[in-house]
Amino acid sequence: MVVRAGEPGESPWQRAGAHLVAPTVALAQAVCELPRDHAVAVLDSALHRRLVREDELAAVRAAVRGRRGAARTAAWWDLADGRAQSPLETWARLQCRDAGVPPHDLQVAVRDGAGDVVAHGDLGWHLRDGRLLVVEVDGAGPHGTPAAVFEDRRRQNRIATTGALLLRFTAPDVRAGRVATEVRRLLT
Repeated sequence: MVVRAGEPGESPWQRAGAHLVAPTVALAQAVCELPRDHAVAVLDSALHRRLVREDELAAVRAAVRGRRGAARTAAWWDLADGRAQSPLETWARLQCRDAGVPPHDLQVAVRDGAGDVVAHGDLGWHLRDGRLLVVEVDGAGPHGTPAAVFEDRRRQNRIATTGALLLRFTAPDVRAGRVATEVRRLLT
């Protein structure tokens, strides 16, 4: 990321040889330079990691005004959601939104017959038949270890026992647009 000196409140400082700025300043600098999906993923991550609060996004948005590329970001701010736990989740959500099938909820609770939460899904939709459609987006890193594979299988089984419908996608699926295609097929 490039730090532009000379703008009020943007003075960098050094730590361990790295030049740093406040998260709000870094976001204001980055959002205008990134494509929409990446910019929203960065905003989601900053919210999720509690680097900024929801109420601070208005200040970041104000700081963006007047920067090169600011006009194209106008509709992006309302897309930010700190419940997304990874860029893949953000990109899958935006893909579904763009295709006219936005998720009804994020980090959706999957409950058993007694009402107890047995798992959380990345994206969720309520189907017309009353069932829950759960989408999981699995990155190779976090889900690639043997322990993670076994836990994902146990989780998948817990979700299946509730009657919810589970779809699982990988990064190549997200890049190919398969999430929205499969979700739309089930919702229409």
